[in-house]
Amino acid sequence: MLRQRSTRMIFKQIFEHGTVYRSLKTKVTHSFYDNYEAIVYFIQYLRKRHVTIDKKSESYGKFSYGPPQGMFIKVEAPTVYDFLSLRLQYWWKRQKENYQEYVEAEQYKKFVTLGPDLAAAKFVLECGGKIKFKDSDEWLDKTKKDKILKLPKEYDESYVLEELDLSEYPVRYEHLYFIFNLYYLKTLNFKGCETINDWSLDKISAEYPNLEQLDVSECKNVTERGLEALYRMPNLKKLIVTNYRGTAAFDLTCFMLEEVNPFLTCQVQQPKYKAITDK
Repeated sequence: MLRQRSTRMIFKQIFEHGTVYRSLKTKVTHSFYDNYEAIVYFIQYLRKRHVTIDKKSESYGKFSYGPPQGMFIKVEAPTVYDFLSLRLQYWWKRQKENYQEYVEAEQYKKFVTLGPDLAAAKFVLECGGKIKFKDSDEWLDKTKKDKILKLPKEYDESYVLEELDLSEYPVRYEHLYFIFNLYYLKTLNFKGCETINDWSLDKISAEYPNLEQLDVSECKNVTERGLEALYRMPNLKKLIVTNYRGTAAFDLTCFMLEEVNPFLTCQVQQPKYKAITDK
């Protein structure tokens, strides 16, 4: 009990002083890291920390649409207004997403026989991204059509993908395997990708053993829970992230990654617009 009480006191000091706008106290964090049980207790606390918000059902006139208390689905039949105003929008949005997913899958199928490096390179170019091969100082993008046409149409082991830029592209979690098996990739840029989240980072962390730089800045759905998985990247030297919610847990996770990997430098950026935190 005494250990847990002292651990909570340290947590309080870290959360009061450790934010994006107020740096962590060195003496407090060093005393915290000397206690292994306190670290384990704190990590368990972060993982159990969930914020639940009770959502009220939408009402139209005197009728209330929404599941009864304790139910997860709607039990009443949808009305014509409900279908035309809401259900049709969701249906059309999902149809567009399914079509885009189908197009991406068909594009990648055309490049599978080229091997993982050339297949990923051509897929990224089709998506409007940029690539750089090993022993080359020039970035290739969609505007350089002449050089893209010169890329081999059969498997060539001399083409090794070293840098990849998919900034601001909505990369789907289901299609992340399009850019997997790139064992010599050193730089990966997902800057501004709103579809990159904690689940994506968990999947990415086990796929690039030689990755040295990862940019997930301006990714609003990346939290400290996703950053925890990056300890599995032993050669990571530079990590660029954005702490949208300004939480101490985010800064502390970056600090812990630097402790695990002494060669890693975490560059925590401040958001242009502060996110509204749930209370």
